Amino acid sequence: MEAAAQTNAARNINTTAVTLALIQPGGNNPRKTFDEQGLTELADSIRQQGVLQPIGLRPIPDTDRYEIVYGERRYRASLIAGREDIPSIVYDALSDKEAEEMAVTENLQRQDIAPMEEAVAFRRLIESGRYDIRSLAVQVGKSEAYIRTRMKLTTLIPEIAVLLDNDDITVSVASEICRYGEDVQNEVYDKHLKDGVPYNSWRGMTASKVAQLIERDFTTELCRYSFDKSACASCPHNTCNLLLFVEEGYEGKCAKSSCLKEKHTAYITDKALAILDEHPEANFCQYQYDINEAAAARLAGMGYGIETTDTRPDTFPTEPAEPQREAYETEEGYAEAVQIYGARMQSHREECSVLRAKCDEGEIALCICVGRMDVTLCYKEVPLKLRENGNAAMAKVAELEAQDVRNREIAIEKTIKDTKAQILNADITEAKFTNEEDRMIYFFLLSSLRSEHYEAVGITDRKQYGALSDEEKMTVIANLNARTKAIIRRDFLIAHFKDASRTNAISGLLFAFAKKHMPEGLAAIESQYNEEYEKRHKRLDERIAQLLPAQQPEEEPEAPETPEAAEPEEAVADAPETDTPDETEAVSTDTDGDMPQEIDNGNEEAAA
Repeated sequence: MEAAAQTNAARNINTTAVTLALIQPGGNNPRKTFDEQGLTELADSIRQQGVLQPIGLRPIPDTDRYEIVYGERRYRASLIAGREDIPSIVYDALSDKEAEEMAVTENLQRQDIAPMEEAVAFRRLIESGRYDIRSLAVQVGKSEAYIRTRMKLTTLIPEIAVLLDNDDITVSVASEICRYGEDVQNEVYDKHLKDGVPYNSWRGMTASKVAQLIERDFTTELCRYSFDKSACASCPHNTCNLLLFVEEGYEGKCAKSSCLKEKHTAYITDKALAILDEHPEANFCQYQYDINEAAAARLAGMGYGIETTDTRPDTFPTEPAEPQREAYETEEGYAEAVQIYGARMQSHREECSVLRAKCDEGEIALCICVGRMDVTLCYKEVPLKLRENGNAAMAKVAELEAQDVRNREIAIEKTIKDTKAQILNADITEAKFTNEEDRMIYFFLLSSLRSEHYEAVGITDRKQYGALSDEEKMTVIANLNARTKAIIRRDFLIAHFKDASRTNAISGLLFAFAKKHMPEGLAAIESQYNEEYEKRHKRLDERIAQLLPAQQPEEEPEAPETPEAAEPEEAVADAPETDTPDETEAVSTDTDGDMPQEIDNGNEEAAA
């Protein structure tokens, strides 16, 4: 920074009042959020006292405008205060790196800087290469530990970073959380820090309590796992590397569950395949209450089937461990251990020999049991009825063949699922509609075909009742012609006319269809209900006329100016009954054969 200060002293710097309309924010400001209330308070202060500290600007090449280097908050408050200009220091020929450094440094000197803004500012200065931790600590007047702790906050997931800036959690709590990977942070946020968490909220807890709960609930003892943990010794997600004092032999806890799961799944899969190489006659299985889903899925992806059993298979005997000399203090103790080991090995060989003989006779079958934490060679008894008459081998063949059929079915099911998903995302709007697609349409239309038309489309000698099967539909669409197409389409229309009502457009389509194919029948129906309506209409008019008071006009009404003008209501009300038009001509259909929209049989019955 001293070098930068000397550079600034040598550079031509002008202090002047610059019009606010010529100023625009820059892209190097580490502050991304501005408190509205704070800006309003600063604007009130500026109205009374003006801007006490000038802002930093640099000219924008080939324009008369300026870009803010630092002081964007004062600029925003001045706009709110209604000022026309603002005191400014104009830095000529300032590079992007120098502008960024000045902006970051100026923000770090503020007392109201947010923790995350400070953390990002420290990281940007370190990543610029102009500082290391020690020189930056001297420059900003902070300890090296303070800067390291703040920089670690940049590893927080965005949701927890927002909680920190909003003072929903303290810096100490955030510092404990950021020691763990994103997977643990996401779980902590979802279960204990998210808004609306009904129980077990960690907001308001001390940092030591949060640290204790994370280690208890979100880390896993490495000693429980059998994979190669040499890389875990130096891993930053191993809690051993987060503690000052560690007991000898303690392997620590893993705080990155995704890495732990991958290492464990790979170990289980590799061990299962290694046992299969030694015992190719064995099958994979898993006990229903001890399942490793990730390993099972990986084996299935390699083409291996895995059977789920409701009883745990018996474990094949494992070879006893040979004693090591360095584990014993005296020769006598070691010699005694070797003797015991020899006896155990003899017993182990005899037990294995008996089991192998049973396996050869078909009494038991070897299986490789894939568990949640380990893989073991096991065996299970073959039912007696499968052993009789040498059927054990044939039963095994039938089992494997059935498994092969099911594997093929699974492959087809997955292919269908992924194809359906891909079709939904494919853009085929511009493609020409093919004849094959036309036949596909008729396959689905056949769901509405009436049974009396089955024979007409080529389905004869049916041995079943009900709707057409998929096989029958495929037969029909393979032999489509103009006649069968018309039958299928019309039955589809008729099936959907059932939804016609007075209030929807389907009724109009229904009348148009009926007028085309049954005009006389439609005319008879319309005549019947129009006649009913006119009779009821006449009775209602008579009752209305009785209820209205008789009014005699004082003067003769003037003649209508045009033939289309309506007669006065009084004249209509007093008209003799002989003036009523013939009922059969009172209501007629429109040109499309639609029934009048005002007719509602149900309402008319009630009115009558």
